[in-house]
Amino acid sequence: MTRWIRALISAAGMCALLAGCGRQVTGLNIPGGGGITPSGTTLIRFDVAGPLDFTNVRYLIVFNTKGNNVQPTAQGTNTDVSNWSAYFVVGGGSGFVSAPGLEQLYRNPSTGALAPPYNITIPQGTLTNFQTQLSGALSQYGFQFTFNRCLLDLPQPSATPPPPLSVNRICPPFQNTVATTWNISIFTVDNTGSPIDSLSTTGPGNGDYTFQIDTTQALSNKSYSKPAANTTVSNPGAQIVGIEVFSTP
Repeated sequence: MTRWIRALISAAGMCALLAGCGRQVTGLNIPGGGGITPSGTTLIRFDVAGPLDFTNVRYLIVFNTKGNNVQPTAQGTNTDVSNWSAYFVVGGGSGFVSAPGLEQLYRNPSTGALAPPYNITIPQGTLTNFQTQLSGALSQYGFQFTFNRCLLDLPQPSATPPPPLSVNRICPPFQNTVATTWNISIFTVDNTGSPIDSLSTTGPGNGDYTFQIDTTQALSNKSYSKPAANTTVSNPGAQIVGIEVFSTP
């Protein structure tokens, strides 16, 4: 269990993110060139304003795979994780630095208690090309990786950890109750779990954008560049610039 989730469960604040459908951009530094991802995979790039700070910052990519067009957000201890289907996490001191981790949350509907996260084992070869030295597109700083979409073909969060993943296939179609349209949110938090930044210009606790992908469609850099704001995050490595996605059915 990562420390930021421990902080969350113990009542530390979290951050919210919104993401939005944005302008098309070309020139993403895709391994192999050509801007093409293998069939059944998606590439996500998390763009920030300065060098990544894996010691003091955690970078989260949160998915809502229910298809209800709701952005997964986090607003302190009142966060409704019902729209958090799963999330990738990078950084945070001794956390996931050489590669992202994948986790799933569950809140008990009877008591409202948030259980410790389930750390999902990522089978070898299903998450590739994790890069932190980038160029072009929205920013020269950030990270990117390619993942097999079957990694997110998880059952709905429950009191029981999900079974081992079966990913020797292409998704979609999905085996569980996973929609083909996903809402994706990104945000940064500090080592106490407190919010730092999101794609919102009105504060990390606001989910006033939408960023959605259709996993049945080819995407050649669907991106959102965060609009300029009056305030700047003091740590440029935690200041979000935008999100970029390539995807192949």
